[in-house]
Amino acid sequence: MKTTVFVARRRPGDHFDGAVRGAEQRERTPWFLAFLCLLIPCLPAFATLPGPLKSNGSPARMAAVMLFGLVVLGFLTVRRTTTHPTVNPGVVVMLLFFLLLTLVYGIGLLRTGDALVEANRTRAIITLVANVGVALYVLVRIESTRQRTIILGCLTVGLAFACSVGLLQSLTSIDLRFLFMPPGFVVNLDPEYLQFTERRGAVRVVGTSEHAIEFSVLAAVTVPMTIHFARYATRRSARWAAVATCGVALVSMPAAISRTGVLTLLACLLVYMFAFQVRQLVLAAVAGAAAIMGYAVAFPETLDALWRTITGSEQDDSILTRTADYAAVSQTFRENPVFGVGLGGAPPSAYQLLDNEWLRTIVQGGVVGLAAMILLTGGAIFGISAGLRRATSPRERDQAYMMGSVLVGILVSSTTFDLFFYQQATFVFFIVFGLLWSTFSVSVPEIDSPDRYDAERDISSPQADDSAR
Repeated sequence: MKTTVFVARRRPGDHFDGAVRGAEQRERTPWFLAFLCLLIPCLPAFATLPGPLKSNGSPARMAAVMLFGLVVLGFLTVRRTTTHPTVNPGVVVMLLFFLLLTLVYGIGLLRTGDALVEANRTRAIITLVANVGVALYVLVRIESTRQRTIILGCLTVGLAFACSVGLLQSLTSIDLRFLFMPPGFVVNLDPEYLQFTERRGAVRVVGTSEHAIEFSVLAAVTVPMTIHFARYATRRSARWAAVATCGVALVSMPAAISRTGVLTLLACLLVYMFAFQVRQLVLAAVAGAAAIMGYAVAFPETLDALWRTITGSEQDDSILTRTADYAAVSQTFRENPVFGVGLGGAPPSAYQLLDNEWLRTIVQGGVVGLAAMILLTGGAIFGISAGLRRATSPRERDQAYMMGSVLVGILVSSTTFDLFFYQQATFVFFIVFGLLWSTFSVSVPEIDSPDRYDAERDISSPQADDSAR
């Protein structure tokens, strides 16, 4: 049988070829990014390669740094075929955030410090590159609702494992934190920090996170993500699995005995509630009240410890330590108001964890660093509006609200703990930030120069037609 193949030749004015390639690219599955979303919650951040990299030797952070390199390489080598240039506001926000903090880092290099401070500066810039790299890669790689759903699904599966580990830690003596730790890796953490601590007589679980506060934040943001998949997953088995995971997250989150987790959950639900009807909200409130009563019967010690932690904040040592840090931060800000002490330039002996990412930013970045944080926060808030404007179905609208609730919840937690110091919660924030902005772009207006206008007029004039004939 003879087969005839027709080959379509592309003329300079045709856009069919680029549209076909764009459609094919949108249908590709982002396997590497999906694997990274599974890796972030499943593997502890303190499981690293042996050597001087310390926390930057974790597989997730090394992969994120590689993604930054891929983005830069793609910008330099990939040929643009679109005739109408567009810009993604999320990319602009992320680049400005990166440039402002890089400026802070560069100014900080002018200061002399001991070996420990210099090592902290190096780790801080690597962390910044990793965070921005994963966000930019998501922004330029994810181009369809299908790809975005795959990434969110993989991230939810990883968070489900982390919540399950936390639940087992609270109910049994089984600890699966190192279940997926690769051979040859080491634990980059003092042995004393691997032990479970107590608060108000109850054990604080950590899941696969570095700290109980980070675990509570991850468990809180898992709730809206699983609710979304329980409503809109295509398979019934996936919907029931999402319901079960939501229950695991709600049960394991209070076991961290963390006020931050409660604030994060409330912020997530406050934003996500706008995706529901009034009748659904009433039913959810009744179910929530019943769930709290059931939790009080099943886990009275944990709930009592959490309640006393919230109501006894005035006498809590952690609260008193945080308020005492304000004086030291204000003194540092008066001495270095513009650029702070530099990215990673805060001596550990003077500044341990401030339990407030904004205070940490003021110390290290001054006004410039604070502007970067405000820019990032504003980008997250406006990203919700961008996601809703691009939504073409109830499922996409619900997904936009869900991602917005995750971003707002994590931003609220940044006021009560050092968000960007912890790897898992930080990566979740930057990935969801990129996903929310990934399908939104605006056209760049073209400026018509006089030479171009004269050329177009000459081509369309009757004299030009006569000369052509």
